[in-house]
Amino acid sequence: MHPGTLMVILLGLCAVGALVAFVVSRRGAEKKKTDRAEFARRTGAVEHYYEQGTRPGFGVFPEKDAFTGAPFTYAVEFTYAGYPVVAAEWRTGGPNSQLRHTGNIQVPSGLPADAPYLMIGEYMRYGIDPETHGRLPALDGFADKRLRALCPDEAFARRIVTPELAEIVAAYRRNRMMPRVTFEGGVVHMRAGQRLDPDGLFRNAELLTRIARLVAAQQQPPR
Repeated sequence: MHPGTLMVILLGLCAVGALVAFVVSRRGAEKKKTDRAEFARRTGAVEHYYEQGTRPGFGVFPEKDAFTGAPFTYAVEFTYAGYPVVAAEWRTGGPNSQLRHTGNIQVPSGLPADAPYLMIGEYMRYGIDPETHGRLPALDGFADKRLRALCPDEAFARRIVTPELAEIVAAYRRNRMMPRVTFEGGVVHMRAGQRLDPDGLFRNAELLTRIARLVAAQQQPPR
């Protein structure tokens, strides 16, 4: 076969593959939008699209949409177990990398908005202090030996990360790892590694509301 003919065939196959991928992606996006609308209808949730100008009633949005710089592209606000929940997602990547989505789910934490930053998770070594942007070593020595905490205030971390809190986090261990949750700006939130879906929203909201209820109870003065 002539090299020129082979090149034309390869280019044609690439074009067909790109078209198929685009169609599949488009259908997947439309299904996701339909599923979300149905979730909102069933639960009484409110959907927010940043480009349409609506915003959730509260929330911390630690990252930005890679294409617009907005704090989120899509968010949904609903109530779970008596707690307001905000789940949001944004696009990551860029012109030279594959488009992806990530997001977070959050509820009011029961702590004041100016409380120290606190992240808890499994076997963390260090993180970045969001205020100083310096290296933040992980604290250990909690009830569950796997648990670590990132916090600039060690006394605060050890007051919040009680054996009861460690037990809740350990109970939601998936794929051999505990979930990573963060107290920040008056909310407790966790990252969603993929696009938001109803099953994940309920599962993660259950974890966060259990944590928030425990932390709020811990702040009450002893009787």
